[in-house]
Amino acid sequence: MDNKEYFTPLDILWFKNVSDPERGEAYLNLTDDIFLLHFPNEQKGNVLSPGVNEIILIYQRVNDIPAFTHLVTPVDNELVDENRDEFRYARRVRVIAKTNNDNFIPVEETLWKRVKKSGITQGNACNINNIKNIGNIEELQLDIWNRFYGYFISEEQESEKATSAAIADLELTNPDFNVTEGGLSLVSHIVKERNKNIVIEKKRIAAKNNQMICEVCNFSFAVTYDADFIECHHLNPISQGGVRKTKLEDLALVCSNCHRMLHRKFNEKYLSIQQLQERMSKK
Repeated sequence: MDNKEYFTPLDILWFKNVSDPERGEAYLNLTDDIFLLHFPNEQKGNVLSPGVNEIILIYQRVNDIPAFTHLVTPVDNELVDENRDEFRYARRVRVIAKTNNDNFIPVEETLWKRVKKSGITQGNACNINNIKNIGNIEELQLDIWNRFYGYFISEEQESEKATSAAIADLELTNPDFNVTEGGLSLVSHIVKERNKNIVIEKKRIAAKNNQMICEVCNFSFAVTYDADFIECHHLNPISQGGVRKTKLEDLALVCSNCHRMLHRKFNEKYLSIQQLQERMSKK
């Protein structure tokens, strides 16, 4: 099974509690980024529930403090039977991000502190969509993703970088939304409405093909600032129309100045890419 090229907060779909019967803490001193994630014997039927390339959020007690320590994803669909007395069954997973005894993420410092853990801390992998009264799932996904910033393994730092840039872009440069909510709630709303996965994909393809240049004025952040940055413009504003699917060709990559002008009305109308180019050519 192929690994995803990048992950986003929306891939965090599972919650799993782990422990070590002797020390109480588990998987904190890993030397390999692929390891066996164990399940209680009675949870054999749950081992294969998380899909390959879906992220599992690992919860445990570290120094007797409830904490999040890992983001991992299954690498195959094989149930591993180690033929031992306890925690006999396992799943081979790959680390996306990890902490240790010194830099774990206390639950009380996250939005997850409001989620009741009863029924989801028995060692099974619980789909977060099935957690009762969980509230705004996108907000929780984004919050825990942000908490793991700096702890992504080197192979996954592109996921961290691309997602961070896309979220910053959507939060700060899209005036389709009125800033009436604070911080995380606003970002979660934008992420949900804007479908940032396709924004990330648009930028990833452009970066891969060395095409991170403004489609209006040809400005390049890479050339001018040595920065891998560009903003993404929806050719058909979400504010105009209902729910619809967005395709890659519905997006344009533009610099910050041109993006602002594309969102400014001239004679009560927004300009197209071509119209803005024509206006610039007259100067």
